[in-house]
Amino acid sequence: MPRTAENHHAAPVDTNRGGGGWLKILIAVLVVAGLVAGAAIWALNKLGHLSIFQSSGCTATSSAGSMSLDLEQARNAATISAVGLSLNVPTFGIQVALATARQESKLHDIGYGDRDSVGLFQQRPSQGWGTQEQIMDPVYASTKFYQALLNVPGWQKMSLTQAAQAVQHSGLPDAYAQYGQFATVIAAVFTGGAGPGLGCTLDGPTFSPQAKAAGKLLTARGQAVIDDLRAQFGTANVGKVTGFGADGGSFDVAAPASAAGGDAAARNWAFANWAAAQAETLGVGKVSYGGKTWNASDGASGWTSDSSAAATGSSVHIVMVTGS
Repeated sequence: MPRTAENHHAAPVDTNRGGGGWLKILIAVLVVAGLVAGAAIWALNKLGHLSIFQSSGCTATSSAGSMSLDLEQARNAATISAVGLSLNVPTFGIQVALATARQESKLHDIGYGDRDSVGLFQQRPSQGWGTQEQIMDPVYASTKFYQALLNVPGWQKMSLTQAAQAVQHSGLPDAYAQYGQFATVIAAVFTGGAGPGLGCTLDGPTFSPQAKAAGKLLTARGQAVIDDLRAQFGTANVGKVTGFGADGGSFDVAAPASAAGGDAAARNWAFANWAAAQAETLGVGKVSYGGKTWNASDGASGWTSDSSAAATGSSVHIVMVTGS
């Protein structure tokens, strides 16, 4: 709870001291401040389209509406959805997980909570969810949530809030319902059903230059993206990685051969939106698929039309930042 501010009694100011010089100084300061404010307003009007004048964050859009996320929320939502896909959880189950994490932690991987609760779902080590270190891993926490949900008899016939409560046993059992639409939109984007549904403006992260090691096809940064894709979506749900750039800083990844038609396209869009959501921390510079490209340097524009071979191929094309 916020602390009540203390009252402090200052000594009275001698307004007659200095012959009113303080008043002249105050007026001058106000005039200068007004000029600076005016210049700032002009700059925002003229230059507001530049990324330095735009707040970082993401917007997820589907046929059900649009939702705003900060960069960490987008990253965690992408992970929760990917883990759900890896376990073949129905879309409704992914919606339940997203609504639960939004209510429990605001989709932030926090190391505190009620009693010993931690992480995205506020799971408690003392209640058998795992160690604190394990629960703070979003992939582990999401997996444990889904395993518990899948063990609830008849959960698919329940309402979203009933299904969430059956896992969480919360003191606020109806709180999850308020995030039903939120979860519907976010799940559609990160399971790929919404297509190019995620636009993100980054915080301007910096990455050092990186060269691929001898005998390697990718730089360490590029390999980290592949490793995370496989860890979150499941190795069997990630198809072949091809199209390696000569510098090891780009590659193509596609849905597995077992997916076809609309299923393959949805999985590829899930990969594409996931990569955009992870760009801030993994160093993804550009993602292309389905005739669209998302560029980290102009993330506010979202997915723009692109007729290049990289964008119109059957795989998701990912380019890592070169570093500086």
